[in-house]
Amino acid sequence: MAKKRQEKQSAAGGKRQENKGTARGKRPARRSNYAWHRRVPWVAVAAGVVVLVAGALVARNLGVGENAGRYIAGGGVGQHVPVGQPIAYPEYPPTSGQHSDSPAAWGFHTEPVVDELAVHNLEHGGVVASYNNISADDLAKLRALLGTYPKDRYGEVKLLIRPYDKIASGAIVLTAWNWIDELARYDEARIRAFMDAHLNKCCESVP
Repeated sequence: MAKKRQEKQSAAGGKRQENKGTARGKRPARRSNYAWHRRVPWVAVAAGVVVLVAGALVARNLGVGENAGRYIAGGGVGQHVPVGQPIAYPEYPPTSGQHSDSPAAWGFHTEPVVDELAVHNLEHGGVVASYNNISADDLAKLRALLGTYPKDRYGEVKLLIRPYDKIASGAIVLTAWNWIDELARYDEARIRAFMDAHLNKCCESVP
């Protein structure tokens, strides 16, 4: 009897040991899965934050906003040629690329300013407003914009206004470095939005 009792106790003890071993073997797997499920949401949140921050930085650097115009890639900074040397641009008015080694004077022009000079103005952080056969009233409004923006540390409002016959009659085309906005008619809110987005944003802080 004593022997049988010992055998039963040994058998029961073995089962308990087996059950404990099995339970111990399963617990790490459950903890691992649990930890993984806890980490996944935080990984997703972190990735989302990174995307949002990167998007905000790109938008700020490119001046993206309502009526900020259309982005046109290309054109290296500092590619100068002698004044008077013509340059063939891929589109007109150009928004970047090679240009004359001197810019044009800022402000209102009644005579054409060649693209080679105007692109240098863009490189200095300016906006060029090219117009073709617009009304005298709209021309006066365009010119008046020069008096509504504060001068920079060089005493300039970096807006160049010029007549330009390479665009449609009645049109006004705004350009900044790598940006363009084509207006079929005068639209002050849109012009100001473009200027606010791009004025003094590229590429050389010089007069």
